[in-house]
Amino acid sequence: PSLGSIQSSSPGPKRSGNTLRKWLTSPVRRLSNSSSIKKLPNSKHKKTGEGAGLVEGAGPGHCWRTVVSCCLQRFLFPVRFVLKELIQTEKDYVKDLGIVVEGFIKRMEEKGVPEDMKGKDKMVFGNIHQIYDWHRDFFVGELGKCLDDHQLLPELFIKHERRLHMYVIYCQNKPKSEFIVAEYDGYFDVRESRLTISDFLIKPIQRITKYQLLLKDFLKYSSKAGMDCEQIEKAVDLMSQVPKLCNDMMNLGRLQGYEGKLTSQGKLLQQETFFVTEQDAGVLSRSKERRVFLFEQIVIFSELLRKGSSTPGYQFKKSIKVSYLGLEESADSDPCKFVLACRGSSERFTLQAANVDIKQVWVRHIQEVLDAQSNFLSALQSPIEYQKERGGGSSSLTRNRSSSGNRPAGPSHSRPSSALGLGDKEAERGRSQMKVSTSNGGSSCFESRVSLRGAFL
Repeated sequence: PSLGSIQSSSPGPKRSGNTLRKWLTSPVRRLSNSSSIKKLPNSKHKKTGEGAGLVEGAGPGHCWRTVVSCCLQRFLFPVRFVLKELIQTEKDYVKDLGIVVEGFIKRMEEKGVPEDMKGKDKMVFGNIHQIYDWHRDFFVGELGKCLDDHQLLPELFIKHERRLHMYVIYCQNKPKSEFIVAEYDGYFDVRESRLTISDFLIKPIQRITKYQLLLKDFLKYSSKAGMDCEQIEKAVDLMSQVPKLCNDMMNLGRLQGYEGKLTSQGKLLQQETFFVTEQDAGVLSRSKERRVFLFEQIVIFSELLRKGSSTPGYQFKKSIKVSYLGLEESADSDPCKFVLACRGSSERFTLQAANVDIKQVWVRHIQEVLDAQSNFLSALQSPIEYQKERGGGSSSLTRNRSSSGNRPAGPSHSRPSSALGLGDKEAERGRSQMKVSTSNGGSSCFESRVSLRGAFL
């Protein structure tokens, strides 16, 4: 029936055509204000002579609910479309992983590997078998259930956040894998469906990025449909962080020459490229481009190798232990510069960021690390007094101060950290350094050892 027939045949007060058009174009607003249209009655439709197409005996309210329901379905269509795309691409992804596990890996086991490659073959695939098993046996099935209940999708990603960190492990190994595949390119010159082994090994990295994009589309269309988006926003934020962490790990995997264990340096907080000027005993070096990595326990300076390449490398140059780190929040009256120094050494590093925002983020993170270290040492020295100061709570010893997270970069001042030692001598030295913040301490604040061996072998 036409819009005119609906209006003339409906009992009750008449509504103008403009009113009806507002209903059709603004279903989300009306839906959010009416609880009576959450569920439509399961009525049987019966045509009548005068008002064909209307439910027999129904008032105008039922007509409006029907119109709104139809409009809501129109808004939910793209939501379901994104879900179907997510599920279908997940099935394709599992098939690709199966080609690696059931194809390439199985063929290598049957064929054997060259003698000089033994011990390296496991690095080629990393933990891809673990990723394949989880997606095949669990995740693809759980995604399918989301078609019946859209709210399950964000909860699925949030619930399995820790499991998704297996991609971080995979990405940390990826540079080693690339190196070995390139070194033994003749051995790996085997194709599946016209794709090389490198094409398949990049699939997990592409997939973890794809989740983020699909969830953003899911959020956009869910918001337009008037759905509650709080959990969806959390899932989007989570799946934006995981790819970033994966990228961080791949860059770390390309760091050559560092003899220590990166996994023992705590969480990687930031990485960025700076122009760095070194000053030692009054001698100032020229500014050099450096990739700087900020961990919870160490700051690493590295030189960029293969600049402009799709697979850049980094050569370790020097590092400063956080337990000896000092911070000056500005330098040379330049809003983009700050200084990192090491107590116990005359060497200073002036870092120039690309913009003020990067500089402020780094200053804030370094302040948080120094605060956490100071809190930790205070708790070790005087646990009772520390608990009193904290209000007797059970907060973690290494938790950052609540105010530090939102503190903007303040005026220039030096922020030497406290030294932290776990042995008797180290602890004693740490206590003395806490009493006198300008202590010259030990000489172990720098780690400038450079390995002659490659990072991948």
